[in-house]
Amino acid sequence: MEEKDINDLDMDIADAITDKPHGFTVRNRHFYLYPVTIGKMFILSRLMQSLQLREDIISANPYVEAIRCARERRETCCRILAYHTIRTKAKIHDYEFVTARKNFFIENIDDESLATILVMVLSWDKTSVLIRHLGIEEEHEKMRKAMEAKDNSNNLTFGGKSIYGTLIDQACERYGWTYEYVVWEISYINLKIMLADSQKQVYMTDEELKKCHMHTNVRYLNGDDPEAVREYIRSTRNR
Repeated sequence: MEEKDINDLDMDIADAITDKPHGFTVRNRHFYLYPVTIGKMFILSRLMQSLQLREDIISANPYVEAIRCARERRETCCRILAYHTIRTKAKIHDYEFVTARKNFFIENIDDESLATILVMVLSWDKTSVLIRHLGIEEEHEKMRKAMEAKDNSNNLTFGGKSIYGTLIDQACERYGWTYEYVVWEISYINLKIMLADSQKQVYMTDEELKKCHMHTNVRYLNGDDPEAVREYIRSTRNR
């Protein structure tokens, strides 16, 4: 991976941690693209599907696909943009408020400017990229190998068939958060990465360790030390 790409990913991590919104101006009015929560993500999903996006074109040149959407499905694009610029659940559920903002964008943003903003909207979910960059995906693979080596013949697992069990319930139980906070307050990216990178311990016998070709030399990261965190992020570049 090129140095520029790595630096961009480090900035994406900083933006995610701080919930930094991206701003833009339309007719002297300033708006922000706020981080997407689980609740907002589900509201947006049906609108995004109606755009019938071509993933191959987005990968090659996202602006080309964005300008097509801005011209062919302008109203839908402006409604999507309206939702992205609203932060609270109450305003998101206020149909008149959302419609008024959508109409403002329709009347005051040209296709080219709308397409430029849409590029940012289409690329908001960098969760999987950041998980790989931080080495979390590698840790999950180690966990998978460890669990394969363990004798779990008497263990049974039930549930976890939807986002309720795999994400919402886990966050509520682990952190003591309310359902409302998990769905409407914390950003989806932060929530996913926090749960994916949460520390887990698995007891293994010497025989099981040999079977999965692992050792017990574990490096612990002091999350209260900013320099240690920065050093860990820099170290992932060489993975």
